[in-house]
Amino acid sequence: MGRSIGAIGILAVALAASGCVADPPAAQKVSNSHAAETLGKAAVPADLNGKTVQLSYESGSGGTIMFSADGRTVTYTAADTGRRTTTPVAVESVEAGIFLVTWTDDSGAVISQVQDYRTGKVEGTWTRRDASGQAVIETRLGSVHLTD
Repeated sequence: MGRSIGAIGILAVALAASGCVADPPAAQKVSNSHAAETLGKAAVPADLNGKTVQLSYESGSGGTIMFSADGRTVTYTAADTGRRTTTPVAVESVEAGIFLVTWTDDSGAVISQVQDYRTGKVEGTWTRRDASGQAVIETRLGSVHLTD
């Protein structure tokens, strides 16, 4: 009896295995909307070289920054006036998707911003001289996102 139970067990396993192999499921196809070549750019950039970003501040102002391909200059265009400034820039990666960006605008103000592309937030300071020559520091909070 022991042999027949063993033989039945082996036969059952063999039948189950052959059933799986003989009738495999149809191959699955990835839809075009999920294919790697159709996905957009990552939301968190590795660097800002050649990127264009939109800034909006809680104060109502804002603008567009175009970073040069080599990352050495920026062109800032103010949204409210259209004033355009092209100037050297310093960009330091703080951690993945977060950058400290510093430049001087055409009025002599030094702008330093922490641009966080993970959260879409920007925090910055504007340091300029007032009419009496005293340094004045403004802070601004807002949003930042890639446009390209």
